[in-house]
Amino acid sequence: MKILGHAYVSTRAIKGNKRQLIIGSILPEMLPYISSGMGNIEANGVPKYVPNDVFGYKELHEGGERWLKYLNAYHPEKRNLALGLMSHGVKFGADKFAKELESYVGEEKRKIIKKIKKADSINLKFAQVRLHNFLGLGIDWLLIQNEQNLVKKVQETLNEVDTTEVSLLLAQGFNKKRSKVKAMVKILFKKIYRSEDLNSAKGLARIWLRQASGLPEKDKVDLQKAEKLIQECAKLLKKDWQGYLEAVSLKVKSNFQPFSS
Repeated sequence: MKILGHAYVSTRAIKGNKRQLIIGSILPEMLPYISSGMGNIEANGVPKYVPNDVFGYKELHEGGERWLKYLNAYHPEKRNLALGLMSHGVKFGADKFAKELESYVGEEKRKIIKKIKKADSINLKFAQVRLHNFLGLGIDWLLIQNEQNLVKKVQETLNEVDTTEVSLLLAQGFNKKRSKVKAMVKILFKKIYRSEDLNSAKGLARIWLRQASGLPEKDKVDLQKAEKLIQECAKLLKKDWQGYLEAVSLKVKSNFQPFSS
């Protein structure tokens, strides 16, 4: 699942400040797209690589309970940031059900993997790993076409997010150096995700180019091939995507009962 899919599940499954939920649901995307060494992104969209050792996967992607405890104690009005983060992960959130999406494409799965290989200039092994990303991008394209209220809310959130505040809360909650956290958060919200890209399949492909370039394999994404493949994935999921998202939202909602305020 990608940015719009995660925002959909988070805001459906959890009550409260939607903007905080959306911000929180985006934060786990720092791993692995930035933690692998993404530094400043050049004009052509290809990142420079710099050492980065701020967060570990278990710490941020699956460590939202620690942040929730901190926010409950010191900034209870911001607790939905942590809940949004938790709604993304495997332990409580949508990522637990990511593999289920593959069952909806049936016999087309192998064909898609081969096309991912060409679109990202990677081997078949890594193309298989990227399958859930392209299926998630397909869902995001369907959401752009069918859920404009959600899309506009995510765009507004990207345009108005206070990266300084979010960075401070993360740094304090996880006991990290604020300057390093701020650099990661700024890359995430100001360089990888841009609101104007949430209008088309081509825009989603541009987001994926920036993300995939930060992976250890340093995928070289062909934008035209990626755009076409996103559209193809959306077509394959057209009958089932809404039922899938609703089912995931209900499961995540159930997981969050112990955290309701």
